[in-house]
Amino acid sequence: MKHQEKRPWYSLGGFVWQGPFAGLLVYFFWRWPSHLPAPGYAVAILGVAAIAMTVRADRFTRTESGLWILLATALCFVEFRAIGHDREVAAKELKDARDHEEQNFRDIANGISADIAQGQEQFAATMRKSEKIIGDVRDSMKAQTGGDTFAFITLTGPEPSYLTINNIPHPSGPWFLVSMTSHGKYPLRNIRATLMDDERRMAAVKEYSKRPDGDWVKAIQSADMTYEYPYLRPQSPEAPSGDVQAIGAYPIFAATRKRMTIAFSSLNGYWNETLHMGLVDQRWHQCLSILGPTVKQSTEPFIWCDSDWPEGRALAEKDWAGLKRPAHQR
Repeated sequence: MKHQEKRPWYSLGGFVWQGPFAGLLVYFFWRWPSHLPAPGYAVAILGVAAIAMTVRADRFTRTESGLWILLATALCFVEFRAIGHDREVAAKELKDARDHEEQNFRDIANGISADIAQGQEQFAATMRKSEKIIGDVRDSMKAQTGGDTFAFITLTGPEPSYLTINNIPHPSGPWFLVSMTSHGKYPLRNIRATLMDDERRMAAVKEYSKRPDGDWVKAIQSADMTYEYPYLRPQSPEAPSGDVQAIGAYPIFAATRKRMTIAFSSLNGYWNETLHMGLVDQRWHQCLSILGPTVKQSTEPFIWCDSDWPEGRALAEKDWAGLKRPAHQR
C-alpha cells in the first residue's frame, strides 16, 4: 500500500497568488460603499481567481484551500452588493431626474401661470383705462347734449300788475311768473317748451267756429305758449335745486283748478310735463310729473309737489297710471 503524502498547512506560493485578491477585497471593504466595483467586475475577478485555483489545485495546502473558499465567497458578496448598489444608484438617479423634470414642469407651469396672471392684470388694467376713457368720453358727450338731465316749468304767483321781473312783459292784471328749472348733473342747451292749456284751446276752437273760413290749426295753436332758453346749468352743491330762470308770464286763471301739458325738447331728446295748479285757502299750489327724456325715465316718472298739497300729488301720480312698467318695478 502506497503511503499518501500529507499536505502542509502553509504554502508561500499560495499566499502570493491569494495576496492580490485579498488586497482588492481589503480595498473594497475599506472604502465601502463608495469604491464598490461596477456590476460584473467582481465576477471577472472571481474568474481570474478560479483560473489561479485551477493552476494550483494539485498544490493546495489546507490553509490555502480554506482561504480560496473565503476569497470566492467574499467576491460573490461584493458582486451581489455591487449589483444592489448599482440598482440603488440607478433608482436614485431616476428619482432625481424625475424630481428635476417635475420641478422644471412646475417652474414652467408657474411661469405660465405668472404670465397669465400678469397678462390678465395688464388686460384688466387696460380695460379699466379703456372704461375710464370711454366713461370720460361718454360723460363729455352727456355734458354737451344734456344726458338724462331735464327741465320743468312752474308757475308762481299771482304777481301784482305793477311788478316787473327781468323786463318780462305781462298782462295788466295779476299774472303768474313762469320759471324753468333744471334737474340733473348735466347742463341743458337750446331748450324749447310749448305750454298747452286745454281750456284756452277749447275757447280758441269755439271762437274759430264763429268764423269757419279761418285757419283752425292757427286757432288752436294761438292758445299755446312757447318758451325758449339757451342754457341751464346743472344741479350742483352750490345749486342743489338746479338752475332756476324766469322765462315769461302767464295770465291768471278764472278757475280754481288747472291742468296743463308742456312738451320739451333739447339736444338730449324730448320729454313731457303735466302741471297741476290748485287754489286752496286763497293760495295757489302746484304739482307736476315728468316723463323722459331717457328710456328709463319714460317708465319712472319724476314727480314734484308742494308738500302741503296732497291732493295734487294724487293727481300727478295718476298722470301716467297706464304706463307698462318693467316687472321688477311693479
